[in-house]
Amino acid sequence: MEIKYLGLEISKLRTELGFSQKELAKDICTQSTISRIEAGEVYPAIDTLLKIALKLQVPIEYFIEMLFHKNVLESEELINDIDYHLKEHNYKKVISIIDNNKLEKDNIWLNLYLEYILSTAKYYLKIISPEKCIENLKSIIKFSNPTTIQFRFLQIKINNTIANVYGENGESQKCLYHYNKILKEHIHKNYSDYKIYRTLITVLFNKCKILYDLKEYDTSLETANQGIQKSKESSFMFLNGQFLYYKGQCLEKKAAPLEEIKEAYKQALFFFEFQELPFYIQAINQNKKQFLH
Repeated sequence: MEIKYLGLEISKLRTELGFSQKELAKDICTQSTISRIEAGEVYPAIDTLLKIALKLQVPIEYFIEMLFHKNVLESEELINDIDYHLKEHNYKKVISIIDNNKLEKDNIWLNLYLEYILSTAKYYLKIISPEKCIENLKSIIKFSNPTTIQFRFLQIKINNTIANVYGENGESQKCLYHYNKILKEHIHKNYSDYKIYRTLITVLFNKCKILYDLKEYDTSLETANQGIQKSKESSFMFLNGQFLYYKGQCLEKKAAPLEEIKEAYKQALFFFEFQELPFYIQAINQNKKQFLH
């Protein structure tokens, strides 16, 4: 973990606010402790770090991230840029961004993230084979520090991608194994960082889709309902329309009452329109129009 960068950042913020080490240490710890923290010689206790954050007017999460990689704000901009192009499936642009990255190469967590994204982008551009992609992703997990790879739930995201690649290449059972492994370990836990639920809801949706493709409609329906419930509990509704769409499809296959099917598709359309998702709005209006009236 990047303790030296934490110390440098505390020193920088302290200087910007015009505090001496003695002034920062007041009512928190000794001046010598601040000196050692800034020099990267010791880890501050969590209560000490919280008090330092309050006095330096930054959220404690900022310093916690600093323990994993320096230049948090610059890293955040890079990650957001990559995420945007991933959502657009612009994998050539993603590779270009990574190749032109100017951030320090000793950002340990960031390098793991970029390595993961690079292998994924190359797979979707058919630069590397599915087998090579999976090999690369498993290697990242195997040879990484366990604490570092768990930061921002990177290990879960990598395992989810491994499952996706298996599923896209006809290895459904291996795919389901990885989805179930993630969900078994994490779905019933209470996490203080709510962002994990966005990742877990994505895993639930991927599992729902693969089960539907396997014609396991009962289990797919159960997973869709679980996804809808978890979305409500966490307030992450970004896939609610998709869950409801698959719920409608499963109900169709199970010859459920017509009103149940209609209700699922109407609710799905509501979420698609609310979220302004033209692709899904067009798809449901074209493919399921008989259930929308």
